[in-house]
Amino acid sequence: MNTHNDIMKKTFAALLTALVTLPATAAVVQTTGAGSATPGATHLTFAADFEANTHLDSPWSEGGLQFTHTGFANDNGGCGYAGEFCVDVPAGQTYSESFSGNYFATAGTNAYLSIKSEGPKLHGIEFAVDSGYLNIHVLWQTWLDGVLTGSGKVSLGAAGIGDVLALSDMAGFSEVRVFAFDSASDNSGYSAPAIDSVRAFTVSEPGSLALASLAGLGVAGVRRRRKG
Repeated sequence: MNTHNDIMKKTFAALLTALVTLPATAAVVQTTGAGSATPGATHLTFAADFEANTHLDSPWSEGGLQFTHTGFANDNGGCGYAGEFCVDVPAGQTYSESFSGNYFATAGTNAYLSIKSEGPKLHGIEFAVDSGYLNIHVLWQTWLDGVLTGSGKVSLGAAGIGDVLALSDMAGFSEVRVFAFDSASDNSGYSAPAIDSVRAFTVSEPGSLALASLAGLGVAGVRRRRKG
């Protein structure tokens, strides 16, 4: 049986291989599972965990990223604090262990969470994701300067368990939008997404990840158990 570290290493290796071998015009690659590229000399990492967002502000800037949402006005209707009932967690379960402390959430008709770079375009991003529904059905989009560059869907099981969603594209993107519907077949309707533990990076040169790998990049898990 694979250990948690084995799974993290395999996920990171798959994402690393995809980034190194993809041409600049390649489509977005979607990966799931815990595992995050460790910051190194050849790429700059952005990170956000929303712990300082005690008023549930939107827009919210942290770690070189800007977060906004559509849907609930002002304080997300109370969603975004650890311990708040913003995710429909099955009886006997707690929130996703990928979440800890404050997080970023919304709900509403076609509501989505937006993650934007405040500097250079991004080549990869990972974030813990959960849903206000009993099951997690995510629709994601990547954008570059206002132009849609990719989209996809992923089902991650029951809310309260959650998982990490990773997206990579060597052509780069400047924004990610995250929706969460109640069915894998839905493309619109009431949406209730939640994210935490965001990690993003940009690559200085197409081959820099390969060089970084040879230099001995490590793996850092982003799963953290919710406190309380």
